Amino acid sequence: MRICWSVKGGSGTTVFSCALAVALAERYGTATMIDLCGDVPAVLGMAEPPGRGVRDWLMSGDREASQLDALTVSAGANLHIIPAGAPGSFDEAALEDLLHVCRGRQVVVDFGMLRPSDSLRQRATAEYLVSRPCYLSLRRAARLNERPRSVVLLKEQGRSLTKRDVQAVVGAPVIAEIGVTEAIARCVDAGLLATRLPKSLAEDLAAIV
Repeated sequence: MRICWSVKGGSGTTVFSCALAVALAERYGTATMIDLCGDVPAVLGMAEPPGRGVRDWLMSGDREASQLDALTVSAGANLHIIPAGAPGSFDEAALEDLLHVCRGRQVVVDFGMLRPSDSLRQRATAEYLVSRPCYLSLRRAARLNERPRSVVLLKEQGRSLTKRDVQAVVGAPVIAEIGVTEAIARCVDAGLLATRLPKSLAEDLAAIV
């Protein structure tokens, strides 16, 4: 299970998470995108799936793998999503159950601005703090009690902060830099991300897939 999260809204976490899941599906034959925030269907150009979702599963007393699999919705030939479902709170034990169920699978979880527990972050296959080279984002990241394992930096034109600046402030390596381009924006706006990654995005993701 690969965990994606951010310290500031608008960092691009959901778009990155979805693109990563698409790239994993292309490489390994199948992948699942778990949506804890509710924006994944829109980013992938899908109608909002009705009914229960992963948050319902996390809040239930029956957190079996079969119950989670029953929530899966197809987003393409090799990509599946588990939608967010109803709003609600869940505890760390529920997330530990999610980690256990996802073990051995190609799974990406979009936490958005939800902060995964230290235990979950360390035991996941990978953990990515998604950030832009933005002063406000880095200011918040500097206040974290625990350092993330790695950072994915979404590069934008006109920013003065560099990869080195981000690593120094966050205290974790930047393992991938994703160029924020018009091609990616057009792909998301057209609802095509699930079926066709822009070439530049696929190349940038190659470092971690």
